[in-house]
Amino acid sequence: MFHQKRKILSKEETLNLFYPYRANSFYGEIEEHMLTAESIIFLLINKIDKVYDPEKEMEVKLESPIVRWKQLLGDKNPEVAAGQEPVMGLKVHNPETGELEDGESQPRLRGIYGKSEIRNAFWGSDDAKAANKERDIFLLPIPEKPPNFSYIRTKVSVDNILKFMFPPNLEHSNSTGRLDLFALYGPTVHYHSVDSCFCNNCIKIAKNQLNTAI
Repeated sequence: MFHQKRKILSKEETLNLFYPYRANSFYGEIEEHMLTAESIIFLLINKIDKVYDPEKEMEVKLESPIVRWKQLLGDKNPEVAAGQEPVMGLKVHNPETGELEDGESQPRLRGIYGKSEIRNAFWGSDDAKAANKERDIFLLPIPEKPPNFSYIRTKVSVDNILKFMFPPNLEHSNSTGRLDLFALYGPTVHYHSVDSCFCNNCIKIAKNQLNTAI
């Protein structure tokens, strides 16, 4: 899990989340249910794309959180979900060994907690496009991979410094301030550093690497 928040949804958020059902006769029941009590919103991610599977003796890609979450939820109808087989052999990553292992079998969550097709206790994005849209509805942060960064002395040159101080797309680039930034967080590189972005990960990693090099 990357992020979570708890809140009672607004009418606007409910409409955006269930927009495809807005014209259905049961939409009023959905809205009433979602506005009644607090919801817990999760942003799920895979921190590691590939892990080693000892059975296959090769690296395999983990299923997306969307697929894994949908498997755990089960059918929208809680009665159907209760009759579905538990999710067997859901692969999980063991952080201690770095390998992929079979997790414990898990019953379908809607079969346990759901009351009806409307009050089925859980929601899950259908695909990556829907997940991005729903993340924006709740103003959740965008997951970012920490950039790979290494201090390479040969990348620091007068030419690179001048390009950073006087970028061609800026008429007044505040070159003194840029030189201060370079002194604090350099060196300049062409990916994920102070010449191209100011993300927290870049600043932290670049500064640590520079201090180590010094």
